[in-house]
Amino acid sequence: MKQHINRLLIISLATLLLVAGVSTSDGATPKPTPTKNPYGSSVAIDPPRPNDVVLTVTNHSKVVRFTFNSLRKLGSTQVTVYEPFVKVRQTFTVVSLAKIFKSANISSTAKVSTDALNDYIYTNIAKNFTDSQGQLAIARFGGPIPYDQGGPIRLIFPDKSKLSKNLDAWNWSLNTITVK
Repeated sequence: MKQHINRLLIISLATLLLVAGVSTSDGATPKPTPTKNPYGSSVAIDPPRPNDVVLTVTNHSKVVRFTFNSLRKLGSTQVTVYEPFVKVRQTFTVVSLAKIFKSANISSTAKVSTDALNDYIYTNIAKNFTDSQGQLAIARFGGPIPYDQGGPIRLIFPDKSKLSKNLDAWNWSLNTITVK
């Protein structure tokens, strides 16, 4: 997993340097090439292996590290939702955040931060995640979720749930969940 994260960081940094620092022969900085991918760059990165740690959940002194295999053991289901970033319905294999919170003894009143690989952080009360039936997506259409499409794991919310319309809560490329 560290190799994948390092590759992602190197690619992101290289892209940032190219966009920010390259100028044309007349001295003008070129505009970045538009992308149809709402998640960012489209560089392919191999998905994590089944036993690579993909999520670390920390509740003060209790730390639980999850692999794809250990997440599936919690019990996964499939859910089809309207994916607001690509504006289509997609089917995800998911594990409920309620099960993940329970495995780390996270109370419903705890303030929880979700942190993505790109350091994007969303914070809310655990109860708000679970009342909105928050799900950790571990696959899409039965296969891996590519990094460049918000994978390998990400938060999603069923249609009509409270957080389904709060796009900030749909944390892509999730890395950690931490009680504050």
